[in-house]
Amino acid sequence: MTSQSNAPVDNYAKHLGVEIVQHGGGHAESFVTVTSDHLNPHGTTHGAFLFSVSGIALAAAANNETHSGVISHVAIDYLRPVREGDQLRAEAKVDVRLPKEDIYVVKVYRGDEVVARATGRGNRRERA
Repeated sequence: MTSQSNAPVDNYAKHLGVEIVQHGGGHAESFVTVTSDHLNPHGTTHGAFLFSVSGIALAAAANNETHSGVISHVAIDYLRPVREGDQLRAEAKVDVRLPKEDIYVVKVYRGDEVVARATGRGNRRERA
């Protein structure tokens, strides 16, 4: 997987091992392999990690060369446990476009199975 050359650097995503391969224009996709650093004491992926993976994809979808997306709300549902070694793909898409903001749906997949689903609201602001 090759990242888009014009994708802005997201140091938090880099820290977590999340690779953003598509961004902007209301759509983004990212990938990560779960490591032992992402686990909670029960041996499953920490909810905060899945929230971060969703948020990273959401932010990548909301930002592009002409607009800066300011996220004002995120809600997430954890649907299935995730374990070390699982390969995840997060996809964020605009679901509803309003005059000054967008409502996004983010799905985190393990293969074809959805393991988490988030919704988020982002204001569109033109870059200076």
